[in-house]
Amino acid sequence: MELRLRLILATVIFLFLLVIINFIRKDDISLKYSLIWLFSGIVMIIATMIPNFLAGMSHFLGFELVSNMIFMIAIIILLMICFSFTIIVSRQTQKIKLLVQELSLLKSKVEDLEKEKK
Repeated sequence: MELRLRLILATVIFLFLLVIINFIRKDDISLKYSLIWLFSGIVMIIATMIPNFLAGMSHFLGFELVSNMIFMIAIIILLMICFSFTIIVSRQTQKIKLLVQELSLLKSKVEDLEKEKK
């Protein structure tokens, strides 16, 4: 990969990391949910800045083409993100169910108190 392309990629990845850090700073995204994005950005910068890093890793892992390794890594990262979102949605669903139950109990108690008052 030529130097100009590596510098452009590193700049884009660095800007991506700055956006993620800005979202964390403004509390738009939780730190625990952004760790995978920060980790992947750091790995991308390392892969971009070290010449032949990807070629060496793909050869070491047994891939014939670097692009095959990149696609496999991207698929694995996307599966991890989908799995973590599934966990988050499941927990939120449980919390919402509990909140609805508690709200219904409170509403019933308020209605009972209003009936006693009259």
